[in-house]
Amino acid sequence: MSINYTSKNVKFTGALKAFTEKQLKSIEKISGDIISAEVIVSEQKFVSKVELTVKTKLNIYHVEEKNEILKQALRKSLNILKSQAKKNKEKLKKDNKRTTRRAIRMDFFSGRKRRTATDSGPQKITVSNNFSKKPFSIEEAIFFLKDSGENAFMFINTETNKISVVFFNRNNEISIIEAN
Repeated sequence: MSINYTSKNVKFTGALKAFTEKQLKSIEKISGDIISAEVIVSEQKFVSKVELTVKTKLNIYHVEEKNEILKQALRKSLNILKSQAKKNKEKLKKDNKRTTRRAIRMDFFSGRKRRTATDSGPQKITVSNNFSKKPFSIEEAIFFLKDSGENAFMFINTETNKISVVFFNRNNEISIIEAN
């Protein structure tokens, strides 16, 4: 983690730098590895201003805070940054749960015998990450379906901007489902 400190019209002491680094390490535990951080501290007309920008693998956080006391402005900006990181972590958890639920709900028939109500025994459910957030044409999606060796591939159709799924149907032919 590289941290750049910039101060304008105010002295940024070693104790404040140590405090900032300690807080950033606790934020790093929440948000993942911090690639870089930039701390800009300035003072104008007896008001201290702290600008804090942190780049992680997934997000960029930016906080600006003003206060009469520099340490309070720094502490408040770091607390805001920590709450932003917690919110993003919770959002990622919810998104992961949603995609897992969607994958479990989807039943793609792959040429095997379908289960009937009289079949007994536990049914194994495997969660597939065979989808793309990047928009694809149908031809590209079919290529990725064949290349992956899975039964289905979910993608955003470039022609319709809708979520679509290409899959192997009962006759082992490729079919497509498109959301309304």
